[in-house]
Amino acid sequence: MYQKKSILFLSVLLTLTSCGGEIPSSKEEHVTHVFGEWQRDEHSHYRTCSICGYVEEGSHDDSVCDICASFKILSLGFLEGGDSAHSHFVKEANSWFKEKSKEYGFIYDFSTDFSLLNEETLSHYQVVMFLNNLPYEQSQRQAFENYMRKGGSFMGYHVCAFTTEASSWSWYHDEFLGSGNFRSNTWNPTKETLRVETHDHFATRYLPDTFVSSHNEWYSWEGDLRKNEDIEILLSLDQNTFPVGDREGEIWYEGDYPVAWANKKYNMIYLNMGHNLQSYNDFEKISYTFSSPEECDFILDGTLGLAELSKIH
Repeated sequence: MYQKKSILFLSVLLTLTSCGGEIPSSKEEHVTHVFGEWQRDEHSHYRTCSICGYVEEGSHDDSVCDICASFKILSLGFLEGGDSAHSHFVKEANSWFKEKSKEYGFIYDFSTDFSLLNEETLSHYQVVMFLNNLPYEQSQRQAFENYMRKGGSFMGYHVCAFTTEASSWSWYHDEFLGSGNFRSNTWNPTKETLRVETHDHFATRYLPDTFVSSHNEWYSWEGDLRKNEDIEILLSLDQNTFPVGDREGEIWYEGDYPVAWANKKYNMIYLNMGHNLQSYNDFEKISYTFSSPEECDFILDGTLGLAELSKIH
């Protein structure tokens, strides 16, 4: 459990108390408590003095606090502008991760402000997520690279890998993601059968050999991920269920298309998912990105595993 010197009070009722009052006669008098680790249950946290047995308690109603959190996620993306299906995904992800944070005891902070990619802010987060966006300022890019090289963890979605100018941030697009420039996509967004490439990774350990995804716009890349020795492909489009897409000119009839992978040199996972199906006549959302149970398991197990690997404390 991560202990913080500075405690952010998120609806936390906490009383910091030095030893006072009567101390059991069997205990030697002392000036300050010597507390053990914080313990938590669903709506409270507490720690016990190892000398006198005094219990310090706090409570919270609807969210996990810094004291109780097993880890913290900093999620960055956009809520307006661009393709509306991309921004709808961000809103879906925020809702889904908030619910999971209560269940699994972590803190999920979302912002549209990529200036949070700085050394001080990143030092408080074990996992960083890019939701359909990526930083463009050099200082932010450098701070993120430093964070990853120090052992931080990352999960990126869909557009965060999109570029036609990979050389503008070669470390990220060519080395870190390994995908390089965007090559092509399918249309319309479709559900597809995905093949699990390995069960030896924490994100895929409990998945079946194949499963059906949620609707998505699928991307391909100029970088050959199969030939990159640093890349471990986790999921790919099942070649037995082609074609992919349903609009002529944007259909894949054959080929090899990884859709989720890890880089063995870093604590990271990239996944192509992040685009729902909607009507572009009235911009009505038709599908929900988190509708596939297996895809959700992949995302959740990947997140929890990345948090465990993170060296940021």
